[in-house]
Amino acid sequence: MYPNREDESILEDAVVGEFLFVNPHARLLFSWTDADGTASEWEGELSGSTELVRSGVYASLLGAGDRITVKGYPHSSIPRNLRLSSVVLPDGREVPLP
Repeated sequence: MYPNREDESILEDAVVGEFLFVNPHARLLFSWTDADGTASEWEGELSGSTELVRSGVYASLLGAGDRITVKGYPHSSIPRNLRLSSVVLPDGREVPLP
């Protein structure tokens, strides 16, 4: 559950592992290293692929190894899980996610 839409997390320099463009919810698997140098695996939840396509977001948006900034809202009980609100691509474009 993602109850608090006030506390957005921003994870810079995340590395895409896999973009699962599926229904009912697409998933972004990525790794991120915190300021202390500790690396961890994360999962981002998105809308389903049908809604993403309607919003102009396609499976080719992200590829394994891409370095991105991830923005989203933390899950209340699952660690390292976000409901994604946007991603900043390697070229600097920010893509809002429905």
